[in-house]
Amino acid sequence: MLDKIRQFIQSIVFKTKLKQHQREKQISSLNSAKTVGIVCLVDNEINWNTIKAAIKEFQDKGAKVEVMGVFYGNLKPLWFIETLNVTLCSDKELGLMQIPTGMHLDEFLSKEFDLLINFSITEHFAPFYIAALSKAKFKIALDTQINRNHFDLLLKLEKTNMNDFKEQLIHYLSEINI
Repeated sequence: MLDKIRQFIQSIVFKTKLKQHQREKQISSLNSAKTVGIVCLVDNEINWNTIKAAIKEFQDKGAKVEVMGVFYGNLKPLWFIETLNVTLCSDKELGLMQIPTGMHLDEFLSKEFDLLINFSITEHFAPFYIAALSKAKFKIALDTQINRNHFDLLLKLEKTNMNDFKEQLIHYLSEINI
């Protein structure tokens, strides 16, 4: 019952925020992106290591990368280390309705990244909410029904796992000539 109420409230809040949402769209590539935003679910160490490898790829190309991670829990995992470019949104910022709030979130959402990647390969509301409301110029996510209306490039995978998503992401962004 609580899940249905939560989903209903999340839907209303998201639709309200979406009405106020405006952004400039512009294609970006692996080489042309100077600012990259990454939204991810910090759920296990293997996935986090894959995301860190993608971050390094962008940084090696000279991009400034900022990460907004979502963690469902109060105690950060021992393998997760928060750095200057990584912010973690935990249960405290999510609240009972699992809707992200807070100063760090507002700062992240206000930035007009050249490229934003939603690294969440599961259908959790918080990472979707953050990525969909971002003012990024070019947004990428996994191809799902809900993502189709809010992202510019969707990646369809035969096997949905973080490593395949990262490989496809880097491949397609490398192929874009700008």
